[in-house]
Amino acid sequence: APSIIENMSMSTRPPLTPSLTRAHLPAAAAVLWGLLVAAGRASNSGGYFWENFAFYWLPQALILGLLLLTRPPLALFTGVALALSAHLQLMSLWISSPIDVMGWLFYLFDFPGALIGTLIARYQARRMAPGRWFKGFLSGFAWVATGLLMNFLLVMFTQR
Repeated sequence: APSIIENMSMSTRPPLTPSLTRAHLPAAAAVLWGLLVAAGRASNSGGYFWENFAFYWLPQALILGLLLLTRPPLALFTGVALALSAHLQLMSLWISSPIDVMGWLFYLFDFPGALIGTLIARYQARRMAPGRWFKGFLSGFAWVATGLLMNFLLVMFTQR
């Protein structure tokens, strides 16, 4: 009779963490871009690295985490992650300029639009054919970018 350890190793259950393949590289690169930009912004802040890193990357992590709970297609996740990372990069460039010192508030207040865009893209992904990678990617990117832009314009026009 096999021992308990042998029975556990012969289990047919899938592993808790899926193995990463080449198909995951675009999504990993988009998430890594956001992490690196957040780390770069946070490193310029003196002794408050972790607090500022959390400020810059936690909104992205929350949206991506909520999206992962719905088990989205990989293309959709990649598009959403890329839009969020591009948003952080653009806001980082804007905040670094002497034009607007309080631009970081716009970054934070833009995320309701990103969440709404993510929800719309996820809803639409249910009706897409699984093999339509570019269409899923474009949907995720476009809806999140549109949500961010609409929210940015709304916040900007309420300032005047």
